[in-house]
Amino acid sequence: MPEPARLVVCHGDACAPNTLLADDGRWLAHVDLGTLGVADPWADLAIAAWSTQWNYGPGWEDELLAAYGTTLDADRTAYYRELWDAT
Repeated sequence: MPEPARLVVCHGDACAPNTLLADDGRWLAHVDLGTLGVADPWADLAIAAWSTQWNYGPGWEDELLAAYGTTLDADRTAYYRELWDAT
């Protein structure tokens, strides 16, 4: 398990369908908050970026990460995707 650089509030299932957008594309709400907690931000970022592939097709991961002001962390992404896939 990678040592978190910081802890933040995480959704716990940050796939695209759990983020609702307004008609203008801005964030509106989150749903399915049953696993909300405190964790490494990559616990959510790895899954949110991954889910763009399933929901919108390839090529959106970098744009999502850029919107969060970050770039891919390959080690954390691999770890949290493997963990999410195992549950």
